[in-house]
Amino acid sequence: MFKKILAPCDGSDLAEQAVFPYVEDLGKRTGAEVIILRVIRPPVGRSGTAFRAAAPEMPISLPETPEDAHVARHPIYRDQEIASAEAQARRSVAKAQTMFREKGVEVRAEVVMGDPAEEIIDFADKQDVDLIIMCSHGAGGIRRWVFGSVTEKVLRGTTTPVLVIRPEELEKRRKTERPSA
Repeated sequence: MFKKILAPCDGSDLAEQAVFPYVEDLGKRTGAEVIILRVIRPPVGRSGTAFRAAAPEMPISLPETPEDAHVARHPIYRDQEIASAEAQARRSVAKAQTMFREKGVEVRAEVVMGDPAEEIIDFADKQDVDLIIMCSHGAGGIRRWVFGSVTEKVLRGTTTPVLVIRPEELEKRRKTERPSA
């Protein structure tokens, strides 16, 4: 059956809440290794200035630890900006990794930088992934009528089977789990 399941995450609550229950269930049922992949885009624009690109892929975030505070306030060098983004992404996947481990799922987490769709496709090929489970759209919201642009590119560019979860499924699941009045 499945030996490796890839769960790309973009850090959005919507995508993770919709996808992670399916990943957990399949991981438990099949004993597959779950790989949480977070792809961060390289910084755009000029580092070290007040200018920031108005792009949904580069949200401005506050520092979460004292070590991040200096880098977050003074991204003078591109490598510092990248290090800050990587640290934030690693904290995000570490939380998910802990959650899966507590539920008895074999899991590892990876953070890579580049174009999300290209990195997901490349990672799945190099790691011999058996299944990719991802949300139809995530942090960027509904960019397309049916699929988010990253999901669409992955579907078109990979030979690995892809299970696409619509966030609407999360709302359906929540309604069926609520006790009726």
